[in-house]
Amino acid sequence: MSIQSRAVATVAAAAGVFAYASYAVRRFEDVDPESSDMPGTSLDIDGVRIHFVESGQGEAVVLIHGLGASTHSFRHTIPVLAQHFRVIALDLKGFGYSARPAEGDYSLTAHADLVGQVMDQIGVARATVLGHSMGGAVAMRLALRAPERVSRLVLVDSATDREMGTGATASKLLRPLMPLGALLFLHRRSLRRLLLSTAVHDPAHWTPETLDAHFYPTRMKGHLRALGALLAQRGRDEPLTPARLHQPTLILWGEHDRWLPLSRGEELAGLIPNARLLPVPSAGHLPLEEQPEFCNRALVAFLRSPESAEARLRPDATTTLEAPA
Repeated sequence: MSIQSRAVATVAAAAGVFAYASYAVRRFEDVDPESSDMPGTSLDIDGVRIHFVESGQGEAVVLIHGLGASTHSFRHTIPVLAQHFRVIALDLKGFGYSARPAEGDYSLTAHADLVGQVMDQIGVARATVLGHSMGGAVAMRLALRAPERVSRLVLVDSATDREMGTGATASKLLRPLMPLGALLFLHRRSLRRLLLSTAVHDPAHWTPETLDAHFYPTRMKGHLRALGALLAQRGRDEPLTPARLHQPTLILWGEHDRWLPLSRGEELAGLIPNARLLPVPSAGHLPLEEQPEFCNRALVAFLRSPESAEARLRPDATTTLEAPA
């Protein structure tokens, strides 16, 4: 076979793979966000529908999920915190039951501003903000851009610029390959389970029901396109500077996190002046889901002790907290 024939065959094969991958995306993204039953309610933010779940009364606590996740990630957190606080968990633009517009800013900075706009619309002037994984990078940006809006921070296995990156070149190159990822992982439950097995300490966490509930929001039409936009727009974010955060900060981190090892949490605790680290035993990257009782006790203790947050959580205090009884 000549070089020209090989080139033609290669192009044809690639076209066929991408055509099938696009078909796989269309087949997997079979849920219309407009007609799906939302567990919460929605707001219009600059023409974009943003879904959120709210429960409880009192001091506000805002929960921000991670990459590929949704308010479902806080199903064990919301009922407990709502006994003491007003809890608001939202789906970021492009995730969960929120809209996935084809155009728009999907950068982490834009997500941080969106959280602030949600707070404005529901009458929350100031809140404790909890962010998990990518949501931690969003929460930190909100605290830096509008420190008067964030009374405290809780960072759960939080991403930083090291994980999320700020360079757009590689992300733009990866964006066309997103349909291939759909081809490999979205169609087969076994591969979806394999993909997430390393996110937890005990893979038995992923029962068929848990796995389906986690992936259901990713079946919303336009999900993969929105995820690609987020990857491509990382370059719009200014570098994150955790050392400029001065809110009392609790850092929860799964001791067995294979996605972001505990050493990353230790580094982050060393950068944030008023932060304290609490490792979560028998947990991977999803400690709020794997060890909800442990995490909920720690959260309630942190949030209900303002004198502890202001007095004991100071720069010259110890670098870790005691595990909750």
